[in-house]
Parts: sequence; C-alpha cells; structure tokens
Amino acid sequence: MKVARIRRAIVPLAMLGIVAMCFSGCADEPEPNCIATTAPFAVKLLERDRQESTTGACDAFGPASFNADPEVGLAPFYARDSKGQPDYDKGSLAIQTAEVGKLYFYAQDSGVDNAATDGTVYSLGAFNGSKPDADHFCTAPTMSPTHIVLADVPAVPDDPTTEEDESVPEQPAVDIKLDWSNVKVYVTAASYGTQFAADLTDTRTAADGSTCTITYKAVGLAPAVPCNLLDADGNPLSNDDGTPQLDLSACDPLADPAKGRSIGSGISANTRYECDAATAFCTIAGDTVPAIE
Repeated sequence: MKVARIRRAIVPLAMLGIVAMCFSGCADEPEPNCIATTAPFAVKLLERDRQESTTGACDAFGPASFNADPEVGLAPFYARDSKGQPDYDKGSLAIQTAEVGKLYFYAQDSGVDNAATDGTVYSLGAFNGSKPDADHFCTAPTMSPTHIVLADVPAVPDDPTTEEDESVPEQPAVDIKLDWSNVKVYVTAASYGTQFAADLTDTRTAADGSTCTITYKAVGLAPAVPCNLLDADGNPLSNDDGTPQLDLSACDPLADPAKGRSIGSGISANTRYECDAATAFCTIAGDTVPAIE
C-alpha cells in the first residue's frame, strides 16, 4: 500500500511527456545510465542543525514522525525524444516520503485538498548528467519543494450498529515543506541505484504560525526491510522502555531455511547494513554512501 501510494503521486508526470523506467534486469550493463531503483528505500536521518522561530517551536517536531515510517520512494524519469522514446540524456528524479504521502492521500480521500501553492506531494529534479561520475554517483543537485498544507481531518466515530470498529482518529492540520538537494544515487553494474544520500531541510509550521526548521543528512538503502523482532504470531516486540526489539538477521541477504528464512532480504550481498534502532528498519551502516563491503 505504501509503495502504491508513492507511485500514485508520480504517475501524472507521464502526461507531461516524461517516462518512468525500471532496469531491474540490467545488472550486467557495463556503463549504466543514471537511474534509481523503484523499490522503496529505508532512510536514516542524521540531524545537522535546527532553527525555531520562537522558543519551543521545535518541541512538537523532529525525526520521530518520520522514523515511524522511514520509507522514501525514488523514481527516475526520462523525457521523450522526437520518436517518442526515452531520451536517457535527459533524466530526472522524483522523491516522496511515506509520511507525506500517507497524510496527503488520507486528506484527499476525506475531501481535503492541498492548499500549498509552492510545491506538491513530491520533489522533482534533473540529473546533472546521463552517466554516473567518476565516483559512480548520479546527482540531482536541485529539487523542487515538497509542500503540503492540509486542514484538519475530523475523527470518524465507530458505528455502534456493526460488530467492527470503523473509528478513525483525527488527522490534525499540517504544514510540511521538504527541500531536498544534492541527491546522490550510487550507480554501478553491481549496485544499481539502491543507495543514496541527500541533504534535507524540513520546515514545519504550527497552527499559531511558529516554525521549526531542521536540516538533515539523509542516507537510504533499498529495498526497505523492517527488522523489528516478532513474536510467534508475527507481532513486533518492544523493550520495557518502548523501543523496538531488533532482529539483525532480517537484513541478511542470504536465505537460511534452518532459521526460518526461506528467502533473503533482497538487500545486495555486498552492502554494509545495520538494523537501525530508531526505525527498526535495515539501513546503511554508518552515514556514508556507498556502504560497500
């Protein structure tokens, strides 16, 4: 569902003469074009700085809301040439967070439109070249802003005449602006756009007009694989302090049938990974891309 919602936001770009392409079967390509996998990324945020318009404006914000669902979708696009075919010299990259997508689509389904006029539910920017550079990075230096301004979506009460609980909690009004820049996707024949790093400026505006702006370095790894330890019924386990219990084996690229893993995680076998305590997702080990063994 999360991946479908990310793609739903990006699909209309095809009407503007832009074509999305996926190259899952081209790992032996000697000189790959600039690309990114369309599998969701698990992203780790590393805070660099924060600014608040008034004292305490950042108290209600920070990485916690993002960490609750740290998946980010990237999608490469190519303009069409005169024959209607993708022009791989004119590539762009779209990016959208699961947090923003979830808020936006729930509001939209409830009849609440995005009131922002200077951004959309995703960011879009052009690659600065058609091929990776000498360090195997494809860079989109400048991205359009993600900006959603959504009014409050009232709670839905339970219908007492039915056995099921149809209640849905209130979704408070939000004003979120994400400015991505220097998005660098690592692209080689062996690591086909499954790691990226970027700068992110996240600005939240509260109902009283106060603002909190936090800058991050973001590092992402695809596919997004959860690594919360589960009980026998498949429910996530937590420590006494509420933090998730972690299972590093969930990140293992290799299958281990003896331990109940009939398939691997899907993460590339040459990747340095960890089970991130803040998100309970498999993420890049450390803060540097590429994270390669």
